[in-house]
Amino acid sequence: MKKQFLMDELIAEAGEIAVVQTSLPAEAVMIAKKLLEKGVKAMEIAYRDLENLEGSDECIRAVREQVPEILVGGATITCPKLARRAVKSGAQFLLSAGFNYKTVKYCVRHNIPVYPGIATPGEIERAIEFGLSVLKIFPVEILGGTKYLAALSGPYPEVRFIVSGGINSQNCENYKTLVNVAAVSGSYLCK
Repeated sequence: MKKQFLMDELIAEAGEIAVVQTSLPAEAVMIAKKLLEKGVKAMEIAYRDLENLEGSDECIRAVREQVPEILVGGATITCPKLARRAVKSGAQFLLSAGFNYKTVKYCVRHNIPVYPGIATPGEIERAIEFGLSVLKIFPVEILGGTKYLAALSGPYPEVRFIVSGGINSQNCENYKTLVNVAAVSGSYLCK
C-alpha cells in the first residue's frame, strides 16, 4: 500500500490528469511534451481500442522512456489481465470507469496503485475495505457534479476523488475548489 499512498499524493500534487486516446507512440510523446509545457504533470492512456491493445502498450512505453517527467497511467482497465499488461508496459497507476472486484484485489495484492471508478456510497465503502482512499468518480457530472461530491464529503471525509466524466475547461475550476477532489481528469486538457 506504500506505493498506493505515494501515488495518491503525486496525483493530488499534479491536480490534473489528461485523458489521452491514441495508439500512436509518437503522438503520445508529442502530447506528453505539450502537456508538460502547459503545466499538466499526469496523463492516462486509455485501453479502449480492443483491436489494438498493443498500441496503448507502445504509447505508455514511449512516454515513460521519452518523457519521464510526466506521470503515466493506464486507463479503462476492466480486468486483471489488462492491469498486468498496462503495468508491464510501464503504467505507474491504473484507472477504471467502474469497480471491478477482481481487478482491485489483484492491484492491491501486487502493490499497484489503482483508482477504481465509483458512483455510489456502496462502491466507496467497498473501496475503503481494500484500504483505498483516493477513487475515481465517473461520470461525475451526470451523478450530480459538485453538489454530489459535497454531499459525499460528510459521510466520507477521508476519501478524495479523481473526478471524470463531463469535466471541461468551463467547470473544472469548480471541482478543484472542493476539499475532497484530488484531481480533475479529462480529454479537454489535450486540446
